[in-house]
Amino acid sequence: MTDHPTLEELAEAAESLLVPERAAQIDAHLPDCADCRLRAAELDAVQAKLAAAPAPVMPAGVADRLDRVLAAESSRRSQPRIPRMTLGNFGVDRPRRTTRRWLVPALAAAVAAAIVGFGAYVASASAGLNEPPVVAAVSTRDLGAQAAALEQASGLDPHRFSQAWQCARQVTEGRIVGLAVSSVDGTLALLVYTRSSGSTRVTVVTGCAAATPSAGPSALVSR
Repeated sequence: MTDHPTLEELAEAAESLLVPERAAQIDAHLPDCADCRLRAAELDAVQAKLAAAPAPVMPAGVADRLDRVLAAESSRRSQPRIPRMTLGNFGVDRPRRTTRRWLVPALAAAVAAAIVGFGAYVASASAGLNEPPVVAAVSTRDLGAQAAALEQASGLDPHRFSQAWQCARQVTEGRIVGLAVSSVDGTLALLVYTRSSGSTRVTVVTGCAAATPSAGPSALVSR
């Protein structure tokens, strides 16, 4: 292997989430690369620190804001709407601010990582500055299809090292590729998208705010 592994690959290698071929390449690369060994050691130190820290409780202000957003979404959905002719593409009639809601946190995280470095990014993410966005409500009756529609309309971000990411890792398996907050059958929950064996699965996780995470319904994301 002539290229250096990315920071994400080093983190996934430490958690045995890479495909065997890539994991073997990284294992062969590390003994001869002091820079990559240092980055891997820094990641191990961060993971140990996060594991030792008590699970944070969602601030009351954040919980109130989520409640208001979900209440507004529920009210909007309950209003009668005049049928309109469309081509049937998900998100055609949705306000443009939905995409902005996903892009702003992702761009902010990228800028933070580029300007102040990985250590400061981890600190800001752990402090709750890189939490996932609130998206439209979904139903467990059609979870896979609705999760796929959200993915196509808004994109995905794993929000690595955020409080939500730490919560999701405790009760899900596979590589986390996306997180979002949603109302699932009327209950506030975290939608966790994970990738394993070439497929993407979405799992409903509750209890993060109370530091008692629990994995609920799960489904393959329809393609």
